[in-house]
Amino acid sequence: MASISNCSVYLPVWRLKRDEIAKATGLPSLGGEKSVAHWDEDSVTMAVEAARVLEGGFDAVLFASTSSPFKIKQAASFIASALDLENAFTMDFSGSLRASTDALITANELVDSGRFSRVLVVASDCIPVKPGSLYEQYYGDAAVALTVEREGKAKILGYSSYSQPLPGAWMLKDEIMSFDMRLDGIGYGRAVQQSAMPLFGKLGMGPKDFDRIVCSAPDPRSYEVLMKSIGVKPEEFFFDKVGIAGTAHPFLLLASQLERPGRILLGGYGEGVDVLAIEISEALSTNLRKMLESKKEISYGDYLYNKGSLGSREAPDRPSLTKYWREEKSILRFYGMKCKNCGAVSYPISRGCVECGARDNFEEVKLGFRGKIYTFTIDYLVSPGNTVGDGAHPHCVAVVDLEGGGRVFFEVTDVLRDFTGIECDAEVERTFRILFEKGGFRYYGWKVRLPR
Repeated sequence: MASISNCSVYLPVWRLKRDEIAKATGLPSLGGEKSVAHWDEDSVTMAVEAARVLEGGFDAVLFASTSSPFKIKQAASFIASALDLENAFTMDFSGSLRASTDALITANELVDSGRFSRVLVVASDCIPVKPGSLYEQYYGDAAVALTVEREGKAKILGYSSYSQPLPGAWMLKDEIMSFDMRLDGIGYGRAVQQSAMPLFGKLGMGPKDFDRIVCSAPDPRSYEVLMKSIGVKPEEFFFDKVGIAGTAHPFLLLASQLERPGRILLGGYGEGVDVLAIEISEALSTNLRKMLESKKEISYGDYLYNKGSLGSREAPDRPSLTKYWREEKSILRFYGMKCKNCGAVSYPISRGCVECGARDNFEEVKLGFRGKIYTFTIDYLVSPGNTVGDGAHPHCVAVVDLEGGGRVFFEVTDVLRDFTGIECDAEVERTFRILFEKGGFRYYGWKVRLPR
């Protein structure tokens, strides 16, 4: 069996307190807060942010999400391009909240068979729910990336799956998630048992042979009731800090366990259950704690603006899809040019050097992730994304000197009206985001933010 050798978590910087939602909607508060994506984030951008800190190349990229922005277009190929992975096998997993554990099982088989040596499995969800509904308080936005290879500190001992096609959560053409949590609550415990028992039989083990058991669930109470019914202490479920993170939730729970050696049972729930037995031989550090602590509060009104429920965001005119495809290496992979005559690094790639004017005498180079602001401006006549201004949401842009060379013009993101820290010589880092949406297509690229 294969192993998990690395893990990275991405949580959007914004947190919405459930008391804020309750105050605006009149519904009872479930307490705590949930993570919410910025207006320029979705499941693809969060997946890139989770995966880009993992070192080394990958032979394959497996992406799990129920909220991919495309109905017909592979999201995994976009992610591979943003990560500068060439010739990688790519595959999307969707249709169920346990798509992430399906992808992890597939990665295990691909590595165990020798087909691939290093596989990236990334789960990301930004589930659309109806504003003012109780489910608005349940679901948070998150992404988690795992490296699966032959050797690692967390060995996959085995797995088992059980399918149970209850209505539970579903989405039709209106693109708003629908739920019947009564059925989910009834089917959850039975599905976990039906999936776990065959695995115990295969491994010759029982519940008491595992140090910890974590399993995604339709709600935190269902998980706690199940654990107590089998005499096991419930682990942190992260409902009060993140919310239920859809397909990313099983991996979020896994990330919380990797820093403690021991044998764990991981479950992914969604119209049945996948159960994986994982043995952690040595503590595997993650950035989960850092992501939980790196946060800003957002108001309910700004949250609705970010979700597109308030205001309007008319996209500006931009280059054609053909140009976007032709310059993919520059826009998505973020390569610039280095003049062979004078050594100047510049962006975007052009025929002539901006310093010495030498023509067609350059090499393409990968640009740095961090840099310092050379100059910046805050424009109240324009809104984020260079859209028509509303006077309430200003547009912030900066010229940044990147490490390793290159002076580049960026939009600054993860800001609303508080620009504390945005100043000349301030350090910033690149982040993969939505640039704009035009003609029914979503354009992605790079922006900058203050380091997290």
